Amino acid sequence: MPDDTEVKPQPAVFTPALFWEPRKPTIFKGEPGQDPTKWLQEYFRVSKFNQWDDTLALANAYFFLDETAKKWFDNNEDLLTSWEVFQTELKKVFGDTQLYVRRAKDILKCRAQKLGESTQSYIQDHLFFATR
Repeated sequence: MPDDTEVKPQPAVFTPALFWEPRKPTIFKGEPGQDPTKWLQEYFRVSKFNQWDDTLALANAYFFLDETAKKWFDNNEDLLTSWEVFQTELKKVFGDTQLYVRRAKDILKCRAQKLGESTQSYIQDHLFFATR
């Protein structure tokens, strides 16, 4: 008669780990016409997806800067003590809000639906520039 207390081995069940490629934002160079607010919005989306907290967001920002913006970071790294300070200073140094608003209004004034352009694409362009 078999012993009821005998433990029979159970097959191992493995749950696959889910990994995803971390996202990368575009590179911000600090060139004229580059909108730092727009770049920061994109960077925020990427950092949220990558699950970066504010400390990691600040630490990783350097790797997505180039040219003038990277030089600015190098020259001011000691002052950029938090993610909030970084955002404020980046906008202050590289952003002229009034210029972007004027440019968006000018684009909207002249924007007509292009031949072959879908209505949805045309509407989305208007919404994009209207929120700038």
